[in-house]
Amino acid sequence: MTDEETQYKKGLNILQNSEFRVTKQRKDLLKYLSKFESQYVSVTDVDNFMQQLYPNVSHTTTYRNIKEFSELGIVEQRSENGQLNVKFQCDFVSPQHGHFFCQNCHRVIKIDSSLSPALKESLKEFLVLNIKLELFGLCDRCQQNSKTA
Repeated sequence: MTDEETQYKKGLNILQNSEFRVTKQRKDLLKYLSKFESQYVSVTDVDNFMQQLYPNVSHTTTYRNIKEFSELGIVEQRSENGQLNVKFQCDFVSPQHGHFFCQNCHRVIKIDSSLSPALKESLKEFLVLNIKLELFGLCDRCQQNSKTA
């Protein structure tokens, strides 16, 4: 079984155990999104894909399904330049994590975003509810390729 199939099954399991109905359309959307575990895709591109499969599906339905998947923790959302982008959840065990974004190949790599002891100490008077950590640069592959070029 490929990683993509494994991730799809995890997402499907979450959907099956939720209050939302499991429809063919939602399963197809899940399968498509499971291809994007290490890269964000625009919601517009997702909508275009769904329009090809289901010409009569409304844009609102696709957006609503993505929102529901996000609420269930199946997909992660981020806005960039005013455009909503999504990717399949890369860690169902620890959904609170950060990402490193390669500015060359656009790969997204999960990173641990737990607070260091020093940072925890400096924030001891505060109640941290959420951490959103995003780092940008060149990934190991792109650095290696630039050295050999």
